[in-house]
Amino acid sequence: MIIAIVKKEMLALLRDGRFLLLALSIFILLSGFFLASSAEYQQIQAEKQAIGADVRQQWDNQGVKNPHSAAHFGIYVFKPDLALAAIDPGLRPFTGQSLWLEPHKRNLNRYTPAADQTLAGRFGQMTAAFVLYALLPLMMIALAFNAISQEREQGTLRMLHCLGISGKQLLLGKFIGLLSAFILVLSPAVVVSLSILAYQFSLNSDDLSRMLILSLGFLSYYAIFAALSMAVSAALPSSRAVLFSLVAFWLASVLVAPRIGAAVAESLQPSPEATQFWQAIHHDIQNGLDNDGNAKAREAAFKQQVLQQYGVERPEDLPLGYTALLRHFNDEYASKVHDLHFGKLRDSFQQQQALSHLASCLGPTIAMRSLSMTLAGMDLRHQYHFDDAAEQYRHYFIGLTDDWDRQRSQGTQRNAEGDNLDWHSVEAFNYNPPNWQFALTTAWLDLVVLAAWLAAALSLLILAARRLKP
Repeated sequence: MIIAIVKKEMLALLRDGRFLLLALSIFILLSGFFLASSAEYQQIQAEKQAIGADVRQQWDNQGVKNPHSAAHFGIYVFKPDLALAAIDPGLRPFTGQSLWLEPHKRNLNRYTPAADQTLAGRFGQMTAAFVLYALLPLMMIALAFNAISQEREQGTLRMLHCLGISGKQLLLGKFIGLLSAFILVLSPAVVVSLSILAYQFSLNSDDLSRMLILSLGFLSYYAIFAALSMAVSAALPSSRAVLFSLVAFWLASVLVAPRIGAAVAESLQPSPEATQFWQAIHHDIQNGLDNDGNAKAREAAFKQQVLQQYGVERPEDLPLGYTALLRHFNDEYASKVHDLHFGKLRDSFQQQQALSHLASCLGPTIAMRSLSMTLAGMDLRHQYHFDDAAEQYRHYFIGLTDDWDRQRSQGTQRNAEGDNLDWHSVEAFNYNPPNWQFALTTAWLDLVVLAAWLAAALSLLILAARRLKP
């Protein structure tokens, strides 16, 4: 009986003019937004590659100069985006386009696109992901809001009851039929988008795994809206009341909950001011952590240790460059302080992200948006993974220039020199993004929230089926 109801619902929807109109709208919207997002993605990647090549050429051709002066020239590195970033750019407009690596200091990412946007552009990102998590649930509501209430209003619900069709069979059949029809109408746009993605980018197994998980996530997300729509349609007496209730839920989930979640997270876990953040780092470098002593005391102890190690009385008598030695010692301590404060800043942001899920009681959209960003590699954890790799590279090339400076000078002299052969010998930054297992581990809270909402929606659907009256 359920199979018959599923077939009947799918045929009815396919013959419905609303369905065909929505199908065409979905295809145009999703394909159009994807093409726009894909074009922006390609432009950004091309700019990153071009600027990265120019920066590397400038580094390689600095000419003859002191190795430490060459290090201060610095190197810009850029985070390569995954293919799914063409669908969901996530936090890219807010995390910065490049990272400058220089001696003595760990930097934050620079040049956020959001800073250059107009006021109107900051109200929201028009991307393919926006269509998937914001607009398609509204279309699901448009198809499902009168699935049961219309049967009651037209008197056919009583006829179905007389035929021996139980409320559970009816609602389950309509639910499966609606979801199947929705997937069917969504398929052409998805196939076109994935075909364009496969044509433009060389997809690997990790990309395909992320796409599969994201597809299952969105399927669960749409199932939540479908089940809730059916349950409300069965519970309320009129289609008008059902539509009003479901649109209110959509507004709460898609528009209200993210803003409330952000406000709650910021009030419970406020972010430090940028000036306070850098002042705290400077204070701890100068005054020391715990019982390490201040900068002068640490330098005096280091000087005494080096003199004893080489058996000389003055830094001027050392067989290698003392200035480079001392600088390397101070940089290692500065890196320790930077790691401590950057770790606290990250913990603060991650706690904010977790607290924002408190607003998920209003709807599943927060969890779906976060899962989409994570699988696209455009969330905070993927950004931190890149930042840590860049920091390791910074230690590598700064340490290399310090070695040249130390080995090519004596005592307190600063006459070491390097040339283009040295700069060419510095390996290029090569970043490998983490795999899909990393993304799943990162998104565990999002998966829990989505699973909880799906279980709640299906439970309400079953409850509505038991209480359904003609």
